[in-house]
Amino acid sequence: MPTYLLTWNPEKWNWKDLAKESKSVKEGKGKKGRWSCGNTKKIIKGDRFFLLKQGKLLPKGIFASGFITKSVFEELHWNEDSANKGKSTLYVGIKFDTLLNPDTDEILDRDLLIRDEVFSKVNWNTQGSGIEIKPEIALELEEVWQNFSKEKDFSFSEEIEEINSFYEGAIKQITVNAYERNTEARRKCIEHYGTDCFICGFNFGKTYGEVVEGFIHVHHLYPLSEIGETYKINPVKDLRPVCPNCHAVIHKNRSAYSIEAVKEFVENHRK
Repeated sequence: MPTYLLTWNPEKWNWKDLAKESKSVKEGKGKKGRWSCGNTKKIIKGDRFFLLKQGKLLPKGIFASGFITKSVFEELHWNEDSANKGKSTLYVGIKFDTLLNPDTDEILDRDLLIRDEVFSKVNWNTQGSGIEIKPEIALELEEVWQNFSKEKDFSFSEEIEEINSFYEGAIKQITVNAYERNTEARRKCIEHYGTDCFICGFNFGKTYGEVVEGFIHVHHLYPLSEIGETYKINPVKDLRPVCPNCHAVIHKNRSAYSIEAVKEFVENHRK
């Protein structure tokens, strides 16, 4: 799904209730609102976002993520002086699945992203909201954010309450994020297929050792962004383990390639 970078500069807007709202999100209560998206008009409901703290005050970096709940709309400017002059700006509706408090929590440092070979392709110095992150980079960012969040014991978008049946994709039925991704369903998928990439056969443990043993992405055969209502997921029929490289290729285009198509890419190249 399309992923966008939104920004926050505390020198320009004082987020008075950040600590309280961060605590609420960590407790699984979620938080809805609106956020300025600069001049970008193509963001739509169901898209993914990451929130970047900018400005002169440290720390700087990613401290929140979530989903777009309302496509771009126009209202009075968030700056009081601008609003008093009748100026307006563009917003999107948002719902957080993770919201850290930069004053007390460690956040994903911006300098680390700038120095990284993959993430350096994103303009992390931008002061404006609404930059689209390329699909292959967004996938890598999701993995880094997941690992970072779990290490800090914060909720991540794929963590929801354990249930006996697995449901995905309901925008209206929200536990942690807008498209429910069940960790138990993920576990059962890996239990059935193993941790070899379903497409190219790559295995992290066999290549890098026990430090990354068991690491693998899980691909949803049916795009979550196209699901209009809750459906019961079958971890064996609906999910497949894939390596990050193959996952990036699957989502290279806005309309995802099928697993069979990417397998054919690999087989044709090996001949």
